[in-house]
Amino acid sequence: MLSHLSKPRIIAAGFFLGLLGLAAGYRGYVNEGDRILAELTDDAKRCAAAFEPGELGALEGTKADVGTPVYDRVKARLRRLHDVNPAVRFVYIFRTRPAGKVIFLADSEAATSDKVSLPGDDYAEAAISPGLQATIRTGAPATEGPAPDQFGVWVTGYAWIDDAPTGRQILGMDVSAENWRRERWIAALRAALYVALLGGLPLAAVGVLRGQVRQQDVIRSLTEAMEQSHSALMIVDLASRITYANAGLCRQMGYERAELLGRGWREFQVAGTRPELLADLVAAVRGGQAWRGDWFNRRKNGEIYPVRGIITPVKNHEGRLACFVAALEDATESKKIEAELREARDRAEAGDKAKGQFLAMMSHEVRTPLNGIVGFTGLMLETALTAEQRDYAHTIRLSSEALLQLTGDILDFARIDSGKLKLEPMPCDVRGCVEDTLDLLAARAAEKGIELLHTVDAAVPAMVQTDPGRLRQVLVNLLTNAVKFTEVGEVEVRVSVAPATDGMPLAEPGTVPMPALRTLIFTVRDTGIGIPDDQQAKLFKPFTQVDQQSTRRYGGTGLGLVICRNLVRLMGGEIALASAAGRGTTFTFSIRAEALQPAPGPVTALVGRTLALIARPGPVRAELAALATGWGVRVVVADEPAELPPAVDLVLVEFTEALALAVARRPDPPWPMERTIGLVSLALPTELRAALRERVAGLLNKPARHEHLRRLLAGELPAAPLPVPASPLVAGRALKVLLVEDNAVNQRLTQRLLERHRCTWTLAENGRVALEALGAGGAEFDLVLMDMHMPEMDGLTAIRKIRAGEAGPVATDIWIVALTADARAERREDVFEAGANDFLTKPVAVAEFRASLERLRAARGA
Repeated sequence: MLSHLSKPRIIAAGFFLGLLGLAAGYRGYVNEGDRILAELTDDAKRCAAAFEPGELGALEGTKADVGTPVYDRVKARLRRLHDVNPAVRFVYIFRTRPAGKVIFLADSEAATSDKVSLPGDDYAEAAISPGLQATIRTGAPATEGPAPDQFGVWVTGYAWIDDAPTGRQILGMDVSAENWRRERWIAALRAALYVALLGGLPLAAVGVLRGQVRQQDVIRSLTEAMEQSHSALMIVDLASRITYANAGLCRQMGYERAELLGRGWREFQVAGTRPELLADLVAAVRGGQAWRGDWFNRRKNGEIYPVRGIITPVKNHEGRLACFVAALEDATESKKIEAELREARDRAEAGDKAKGQFLAMMSHEVRTPLNGIVGFTGLMLETALTAEQRDYAHTIRLSSEALLQLTGDILDFARIDSGKLKLEPMPCDVRGCVEDTLDLLAARAAEKGIELLHTVDAAVPAMVQTDPGRLRQVLVNLLTNAVKFTEVGEVEVRVSVAPATDGMPLAEPGTVPMPALRTLIFTVRDTGIGIPDDQQAKLFKPFTQVDQQSTRRYGGTGLGLVICRNLVRLMGGEIALASAAGRGTTFTFSIRAEALQPAPGPVTALVGRTLALIARPGPVRAELAALATGWGVRVVVADEPAELPPAVDLVLVEFTEALALAVARRPDPPWPMERTIGLVSLALPTELRAALRERVAGLLNKPARHEHLRRLLAGELPAAPLPVPASPLVAGRALKVLLVEDNAVNQRLTQRLLERHRCTWTLAENGRVALEALGAGGAEFDLVLMDMHMPEMDGLTAIRKIRAGEAGPVATDIWIVALTADARAERREDVFEAGANDFLTKPVAVAEFRASLERLRAARGA
């Protein structure tokens, strides 16, 4: 039955009971008011009976009555009537006069009171007193109030002293309205409480019983939930005894419930449980914290199994520990899965290690023969060859370089895919990096008649902290594609700085907040074949190109842009493209870099000077004019030499083949030779170059390096090309080198490089032989060229042993240059960590080899 008493029904019953209480209170309030008024009427009648009409008739109703014996007796009696009833405030006698006038005869106030009413005083409120008028009119006692006057708020009773209607004296009695109201409210509250108690106690009892039923239902539900749960649950008291065990725990441990209750829960743990585990458990739960942990339990049949448990302390309403609830999971299957996952992880790590070893092997074994091909074809091209032989050698060189690039792309992609590619931040000249990249492609662009342009905004810092090698790799890839897919027009690189988003304004040229992270924006634009909209999404997928026809015509693996995107993201940026078929392509990428040096400011030496720019209308002229204007130079543009204006400080001429031929045939140049610089294409024939050198102060190849051009125009550099100075190493004594190399092809190639630099060498086929050679005559060698991959003892091991003194104390500080085809950054780190002084990647270019020897000379002071 109680279950059917829902909360809304109980609330409705309580509301109805409240209405009954209000009604009872109201009734009690009204009845009490009537009762008090009736008592007041009776009191007024009794007091009126205490006076004789004849006695009062002796009073004249004037102030002359004061002091008379009759007045004094009447007043004394009124005072006694007042004192008998504490609730009474005033008792007084009125006398009616003709025309409705009412005067005082006497009252209960003392003669000295300021509230006393004297005989003959008019009762001004008589006309508006409903009770008094009713008594005068009907002769019956009456009451009124509460009503205010100058002395307070009162409830008043009236009664005739004379027999009505011939009598003239009326007695009035005032009672405080506050007491009257209080009595009424007390009566109302008494009635309401009676009803509330009469109906509320049973209702409250019903509510309490219903709550108990609900609690019992909740407890029953919780008990059933715990009992039917698949988890093993138990409740343990503060003495560590089991007070409850559900069916899941009984199934897990193989005991009946009665066998578990009352026993210590630790009895089921194996004897070898670590003491620190138990100490940690006790400290946690005694401190009111839940504890998680693993241990081993023993089933009833003696089987030991792993347990993963959660033990939670339970506090009573006073906040004291009452018991502990434990949920125990049989961890047999999860432990098995964990073991399988560990095994799978170990296999994956072994696979990654094998993959890394394979990459190292690929980098060495594939690049090593290619290095030989590239190196020897380079040497061959420097010998006397027929035109046909030179063409064959050049083709071999290009093919081997393409294969090297392909190998590098595959290795880079593999490193990126495995997450092992790391950046090597160092100071980077942004303009120099762009111009170095353009130099690599200048010959190919000149062969196709494509103009290479570049613009670096004035706000770009002169030096930033980034990985110049990876930045150059991205630029080379994008520019190579741009030149490859462009048959006519131009390829342009533009560098700018994105607006600052870190609260720091862009730096003005010549000043920059240090350090300041900036976002550099690189844009590579071409006027080539373009890319259809539906094919653009393919470009950043591995091994994917626009179509098979492009692959057959232009070659490539489809990895370049994937590598670019990943490198750009490593440098904190993103890459995007905009293109349309037949209208060219624009790639835009960004990098985040720390500004190290401010952007260069205005060139004081050039400000105010006049430059005559003789060039065809087009992008080259626009680039050079904007560049010179930015330096503060006044630029005068002319299409032909004949349009050369007078009185110019400098002349810059863009030579087409036709213009060069025309100038070469003239005996005198049409410009001041000592102040003229020529800009020529790499495709310009040698004989025309020779003729032009006699008619200008100097020649620059396109694309011109901006800083070099600026310094030429400012007179900071000699205009004539300087001869390449002989290496100090060549000019000094011959260096004796220990060459440690196992590959015969690389031995011969390196020996040729050493011969060109007047070095003598001793050959060691592996690290062990190198240690013996150094031990026998370490003082004879100036330098060790150490290959990394060799039989018996590899290069890293040999370097460590040399530094450890195993080749003798003399060789401990010898200069060691590592040679390897493995171009990975981690390989470079390993080499320097082992103790090498320098690092060269195969194939070793002549300039790089010379620079390495120069570093040795500078370090040794030779």
